[in-house]
Amino acid sequence: MKRIMICAAVLAASIAAQAQLLWKVTSPGSDKVSYIVGTHHLAPQGMIDSISGLKDAIKGVDAVYGEVDMTTITPDIQQKMMAMMAAPADSTLNLVLTKEQYDSVGAIVNKYFNGMATVDQLAALKPVALSTQLSLMQNIAAFPGFNPAEQLDTKIQQEATALGKQAKGFETIEFQLGILYGDPIAEQAEALMKTVRHDTESIELSKKLANAYIKGDLDEMYSVIRDKDLGMDDDAVRKLITDRNVNWASMLKFILPQQSVLVAVGAGHLPGSNGMISLLRGLGFVVEPVN
Repeated sequence: MKRIMICAAVLAASIAAQAQLLWKVTSPGSDKVSYIVGTHHLAPQGMIDSISGLKDAIKGVDAVYGEVDMTTITPDIQQKMMAMMAAPADSTLNLVLTKEQYDSVGAIVNKYFNGMATVDQLAALKPVALSTQLSLMQNIAAFPGFNPAEQLDTKIQQEATALGKQAKGFETIEFQLGILYGDPIAEQAEALMKTVRHDTESIELSKKLANAYIKGDLDEMYSVIRDKDLGMDDDAVRKLITDRNVNWASMLKFILPQQSVLVAVGAGHLPGSNGMISLLRGLGFVVEPVN
């Protein structure tokens, strides 16, 4: 489940990030000023007012780059998302889980959905899709005022487009769907049962992660993400964070000297030796905190 949140949102590491979410990026030999801000994909959109300097940064750039262009989420894309969330006919929850496991999942579903849905009604979902829904429920408690339909990433792009700025994405929705829902069903089922077994601990971890983000403390976020019981393993870090950072930095190498942009991606993509801050510095850009 934490892998979903993190793709969703986060990984931090070795650099001293000092409670900072917004960074200024300049290129020697260019007069273009850009910014990079760490978001939390499950944060309420009101967080846009809590990140000092963010609204000014949006006003001052030509375009906003998110992980995806949220304006491309059309009804056709939503249908593709639903199709990706559906399990193959021979791999529904009642077929891939034991009766005891299925009953345990049912108890957690009843806890969060309060009768609005049962495990039988959700059995056609891939295990990872159900894990995502449980994660959303946990974050409603972690982030007061959280509304899945009003997310910070979307709000930033909406603010930009309202000012006549371009909204662009590093990745397509289809690419992200492949990352989220493409793992083997057996691995998804194992992760779902881990979520069920550690429900109470997951709620507390979600709250710690939310509080760390609100404080802008990337180092604390890192310690939460790499929790020995519920955190990401090295393979997940590579797949969800490192490889994508390298791809984005290779694109920004050519974009930043030519255009002023705001890069708004999950906060976990910023720090660490393979984080966006270090990668951009390695490419010759000056990256400094906006105080």
